[in-house]
Amino acid sequence: METDVRWHRGQTLAAGQVAEFKVWAELVRQSMGGLHVFLPLRDMGIDGVVHRLHDGAYLSLQVKGRTELTPAGQVHITVTASSLRDGDALVVGVLVDGEQLGRLILVVPESKFRELAAHDVVDGREYLTAAFELHEGGRSRWAPFLVACDRLADRFGCAAELLPSPAAGDVVSLDRGREGFLGESEVIRRLAEAESLNLFRPFPDLETVEVLARHVETRQFLGLQVKTAGWDPAHVENRVYFRRSSFRAAPTTCVCVLGWDRVGGRFEDGCLLIPSGEIAALARVEGDWLVLEVQPASQHHRRLDAYQTPLASLGAVVEAMLRGLAS
Repeated sequence: METDVRWHRGQTLAAGQVAEFKVWAELVRQSMGGLHVFLPLRDMGIDGVVHRLHDGAYLSLQVKGRTELTPAGQVHITVTASSLRDGDALVVGVLVDGEQLGRLILVVPESKFRELAAHDVVDGREYLTAAFELHEGGRSRWAPFLVACDRLADRFGCAAELLPSPAAGDVVSLDRGREGFLGESEVIRRLAEAESLNLFRPFPDLETVEVLARHVETRQFLGLQVKTAGWDPAHVENRVYFRRSSFRAAPTTCVCVLGWDRVGGRFEDGCLLIPSGEIAALARVEGDWLVLEVQPASQHHRRLDAYQTPLASLGAVVEAMLRGLAS
């Protein structure tokens, strides 16, 4: 109760963060993992991206939370007009009622929110407001976009009962190791140099995509799985492993392989950027694994030469790929 009182007196940022994480938790729980949440590494107007695993779709979300009703018993969701930059992104409006979300949740495309909302201008700044009640039926303009809290995942096309059951042995390895973490961090740093890319990380890290890039203009997505092949004079030949049961190839997913010089403590100047759909043809099967052989200390990677990319240009290359996906 004391926490609710403090929020009502102005700690809206904390309340908003609680609303976001409650929405993420409901989506993951109801979909039994069929919806995977990515959170931004830099705030560029999108609170999170939901990856629908059964068809690979990425959905951009803005979550707006309130902790109390108006005297008329309504939830008021107000945003600045300038914050709505992606007509296809979804605005999710919720009431945080103690430890629970309100029984109804507003899920509406930004374009429709802009069309239906009340418009006000205050000190030269335009604000958009949606007002809805927490009961079904009625003739409210927002009624078609209200969904019961316990059916939220359905609104994203991912009811748990519709998902295929996982095959026996479908276990995702979470042990990336120190070199793997260094590789992911390096890829994020290189992509961050591209101003048009908005970067996201999965929470938790349970799927093929480990770094997600969104082009802020084309609104296209490209997911990367990052592999780091460490080497030293005694260990020149190296292998990159993919668990067959959990590796999911998709047109919007690539594999990025970096070479790490253990002695020099630096990454090679070049990396491999391979469309995930081509991994099966390049790798060989060893039991539960797909094995890709690389030679990080060499100038040649056998059949992998065509995928060589300068590490310094990784951000620009991904930018160009995302522009190509939009055309």
